Amino acid sequence: MTEPETAPSKTDSSFDNDASEAEYIDDKSKRDPFFAFIPQVANWGGTIVKNEVGVASKGIAAFPSWSRDFLGETFTYYKANPRILFDEIISGFTVAIMQVPESIAFSFVAGVPPLSGLQATFWMALITGIFGGKPGMISGAAGALAVVVTKLTADDGPLKDNTMAERLNVLYMTMFICGAMQILMAWLRLAKVVRLIPETGLIGFMNGLAIIIFMAQLPAFQYCDAQPLFIECTLDERKWLTFQDNTGELILSLVHVVICMLIMKFFPKVPKVGKWIPASLVSLLVGTFIEHIIFRQGFDIATRTVEETAPISGSLPMFDWPSVPSGGNVWTVIIEYAATLAVIGGVESVLTLQACNEITDTVPKISDSNQELFAQGLANLVCGLFRAMGGDAMIGQSTINIMNGARHRVSSTMSGVFMLLF
Repeated sequence: MTEPETAPSKTDSSFDNDASEAEYIDDKSKRDPFFAFIPQVANWGGTIVKNEVGVASKGIAAFPSWSRDFLGETFTYYKANPRILFDEIISGFTVAIMQVPESIAFSFVAGVPPLSGLQATFWMALITGIFGGKPGMISGAAGALAVVVTKLTADDGPLKDNTMAERLNVLYMTMFICGAMQILMAWLRLAKVVRLIPETGLIGFMNGLAIIIFMAQLPAFQYCDAQPLFIECTLDERKWLTFQDNTGELILSLVHVVICMLIMKFFPKVPKVGKWIPASLVSLLVGTFIEHIIFRQGFDIATRTVEETAPISGSLPMFDWPSVPSGGNVWTVIIEYAATLAVIGGVESVLTLQACNEITDTVPKISDSNQELFAQGLANLVCGLFRAMGGDAMIGQSTINIMNGARHRVSSTMSGVFMLLF
């Protein structure tokens, strides 16, 4: 016979509740303090830094042997394929010629001396040509950055109380920090974030660049008689070419544009010759011939040349640490604009790389985008130390270079070398 079960007494129930409460209090006391995540995050970050430093040190240690093998293989490759080397050098030469007026035009937009834009194109093309993530892609003084830089140099901008020389020093320091930020972005592998941009956003971005490039060319249809050089004229002194007062000059300027566009469109279809000589180079040569032989000699009418627009001669790039003026909110402006330029330049460069991959049917890789972002940062950092306005990838010049048949680093690197020689 089993004993009947006894109902739990009130005393037993209170004991169980007290025990549960004691266990809860004991578990609560064992929880990590509120700021315990700080050393955990620091440990995680330290591990990442340690790994990255290890990778960098291995890369630096292996660089001499890698560069020796790379140069040897490159020499052997081009020795066996001289036609490819010829195409690369000719394409680089063509791009360099076309970058001269474009760099000067974007210097106008940015409000900086033309030599600053030309030297920026030299540094950007040379450094990104060597270290960039896409062989054949061209970088230089670009319009997307110029429209932001102009606010730093404007008389009504955030530095309106500073002199023009002080504003330029602020700009160069801004580009130095912008380059450092882009290198940090590459180290953090942030290029993959660009994949979140929709296709419609890419189309809109490229169309916006096209508008900026178009607007930068409009001063070609202006003239100024008040100063020896067009760049020395103020906005009030510049006048538009009109059919009433400047019929010949305006018509001949339009003829230049139409002929060059037709050559770019149809010359590549010419049998044999169209594949040997880039259409962009032919259009430049034909335009120069028409200007100096037909227009000036035959009709006694001249359109403005690059030499008559701005001085393009100067000394070699010289190292100069920017002297930032003290007082005010100068450093706040520097950091703000450096971050803005770093993001704009990084996004444009990665999107240009993707566009070039679509033209060449290349499978995109995130590592290439991060490598390009690092090269852009290094180039802008150097620009800040050599009084250059900085820049990023140029979709127009990159497209022309690739359409000329360039697929290697020689073309983009040589465009920078030719720019220096010019």
